[in-house]
Amino acid sequence: MLVLMLIPGFPKPILLILGGALITASVFMSRSKKQLAQVQEAAEARKKMESAQQQTATDTDYYRDIDNVFKLLSVEQIEMEFGYSLLHLVDERSGGNFIERVVLFRKQFAMDMGMVIPSVRMRDNPDINPNQYIIKIKGEEVARGEILVDHYLALDNGDVTTPVDGIDTIEPAFGIPARWISEDKKVAADVAGYTLIDPVSVMITHLSEVIKAHCHEILTRQDVKTMVENIKKNNPTIVEDLIPNVVSYGYLQKVLALLLKESVPIRDMETILETLGDHTATMKDIDITVEYVRQALKRTITRRFAEANSLRVITIDPKIEDMIVASVKKSDQGSYLSMDPETIQRIVARTTEEVNKIKDVIPNIIVLTSPIVRVYFKKLIDQFIPGITVLSYSEIDSTTQIQSVGSIAL
Repeated sequence: MLVLMLIPGFPKPILLILGGALITASVFMSRSKKQLAQVQEAAEARKKMESAQQQTATDTDYYRDIDNVFKLLSVEQIEMEFGYSLLHLVDERSGGNFIERVVLFRKQFAMDMGMVIPSVRMRDNPDINPNQYIIKIKGEEVARGEILVDHYLALDNGDVTTPVDGIDTIEPAFGIPARWISEDKKVAADVAGYTLIDPVSVMITHLSEVIKAHCHEILTRQDVKTMVENIKKNNPTIVEDLIPNVVSYGYLQKVLALLLKESVPIRDMETILETLGDHTATMKDIDITVEYVRQALKRTITRRFAEANSLRVITIDPKIEDMIVASVKKSDQGSYLSMDPETIQRIVARTTEEVNKIKDVIPNIIVLTSPIVRVYFKKLIDQFIPGITVLSYSEIDSTTQIQSVGSIAL
């Protein structure tokens, strides 16, 4: 309006009045807007404070009941925490199929090992790296990994002649060297000979290996009771004869846990119960009892560890076996190995040498011993070289071919 006063012929007094009025109105409106914003901020702050006070009061009232406090003590058997970049891989509403893959793994694990793993509790964790995930067993972290979304994990099986650029890393489940390849290089990496794994498969593989390694810890007495009730539907006689008068749920749980610890399937529960009933005299020494159960499950064990009905094994010199047998001591709680440290060191050193010779050719190392030595040698060697399978001759089916690829001797 004030600028229009410069044009000849326009009514200057009227334009001056209107221009001044508009400027004055704009000043008042600006001040009102600032005051309104201040009032809104104060109202929001007061609302948040009242909400926090109300929440505190609600929590206080809730935890006045001591039963609600006890709910805080519950521990999840299996738990996974995810950084926010990985949440869309887990959330089914966002198209994630991680939960579906977990369900399929639970089914396969039940068929292979005879144990139903509990539900996996999943939650987000804003305190970790956005690309990381954590696996917990009974509330404690046992493993973690890092995933690059929109990338593929490329593994070199020895067939790669032309390397493809990527980010070097370590495969989380087995600890082997790998690299992350972006999606635009997927075809080139495939042609080059890499084995490509998508991010969800990387996490599922890692979770499955962790569960296999800790399944003996996850098995509870309630799980065992459920298994027994399932057997009772088809074979009530064996259950009524043994449980709980002869074999308690706690004892049966320990037997099953020892089998699972060495990757022996427990699906044939009827054979396990029948063997326990046949060897009640040895039940005081649970290690010996488990050896009898393993021998009864020899077809299962052979199928589990043999390849094409053939086993490639490392044998133990009879002199070492005699030394182990001579060092076994018995007590009221069972038997144990009492051997001098120097001899133990020599046996471990020779075992390590034999394992190193074939580990690149045979990934699953199997040591074959006599039945009386197996459990003691397994306990001895697990302290220094974990992950080695130790079998006895009585646990192998007679139709299986045995090929010795090494011998442990002093």
